[in-house]
Amino acid sequence: MKRAALPLLLLGTLAPAALRAAPFEIAIVEPLAGTAAFGVVDVVVEVRNEEAAWVELYLDGRQVERLASPPWRFTVDLGQENAERRFRAVAESVGGAHDDVELTLPAIRVDEQVELPLVQLYVTAERQGVAALDLTRAEFRVADGGRPQTLVTFERGDVPLTAVLLLDSSLSMRGAPLAGALAGARAFVAGMQPLDEAKVLLVSDQVLRRTPFGTDPDTLLAPLAGVVARGGSAISDHLYLALKELEARQGRRVVILLSDGVDVDSLLGARELEPVVGRSPVLLYWIRLGGERRGVRHRSAWRGFEQHAEELAGLARLVERSGGRIFDLPRVADAEQIFRRVLEELRNQYVLGYYPSFDLDDGTWRPIRVEVSRPGIALRAREGYYDD
Repeated sequence: MKRAALPLLLLGTLAPAALRAAPFEIAIVEPLAGTAAFGVVDVVVEVRNEEAAWVELYLDGRQVERLASPPWRFTVDLGQENAERRFRAVAESVGGAHDDVELTLPAIRVDEQVELPLVQLYVTAERQGVAALDLTRAEFRVADGGRPQTLVTFERGDVPLTAVLLLDSSLSMRGAPLAGALAGARAFVAGMQPLDEAKVLLVSDQVLRRTPFGTDPDTLLAPLAGVVARGGSAISDHLYLALKELEARQGRRVVILLSDGVDVDSLLGARELEPVVGRSPVLLYWIRLGGERRGVRHRSAWRGFEQHAEELAGLARLVERSGGRIFDLPRVADAEQIFRRVLEELRNQYVLGYYPSFDLDDGTWRPIRVEVSRPGIALRAREGYYDD
């Protein structure tokens, strides 16, 4: 009897330890250990075995944020420097237990340091005319000059933007057309996020009104009150001005042109703008008042009928090359809706970043090709750039 009782005695002794609850702990599950990271990344902390009261995240010893409720997801801008990143997460459970965990992401190892600019592509993906919002990083393929590239950044959604709203205010826009253009600008500004910024240029054969870059609706829109459409149109000259205004800005840059596109007074033409657009990361959107024009019957001191038709086709080609889009506007009353559609498309774009795998720096045109492995997806992106 004593021998039979011995295992029961041992089982009774070991049972409390065996049944003891697993301790509260946390883990950093994104980004993946061992991978380099650049730009805006999401850091995801997983809480295990007990509910957390709060979670804190530190980057390189500095606190990023403290969250008091799930999801335990932190958005961090790492910049574009090739450097080691050290994350530390600290948490307390509802029962008062504590845990912390660290994750170090390495820099990309290189044998020779070569300064290559990060190429960022803003890609619109659609399936039967509807935004395709569920594509993954692994589904994208990018070729630069015919050579496959490795993506170092991948984002989608509200990446901050800087926009120039370039509104034709020539005499042909007098009355309802200009009022509609201004209503569209107001709709765009109202839809901006806190980190977005914009400026407005009202132009004819000269700049009639301009605002500084900013986010405050009153600052952006108040100077436009009382403007009267007048003068001829110099679309190409002012498109060049808008591109130069964005040259010193950072992040996603956009020009949104509202005009019928007929250019009477510009000294520059689409051919002169082509290398400027090819060297710029700016997306061009053209809200084409009146829709596509055929059989254009305009003549000016600079151009005849055929030349005006060529300029309209050239402007459309610049928009396409930049990765932007033309939105036809048959009725100026729909301007607000179209400006909102432009903003919605920008919000839904994928942002792909890579460092070119080779460095020519000879000023030649380098075509870019973006593809996805999933069938039925139509993509629109920048066609390439001049390698300066």
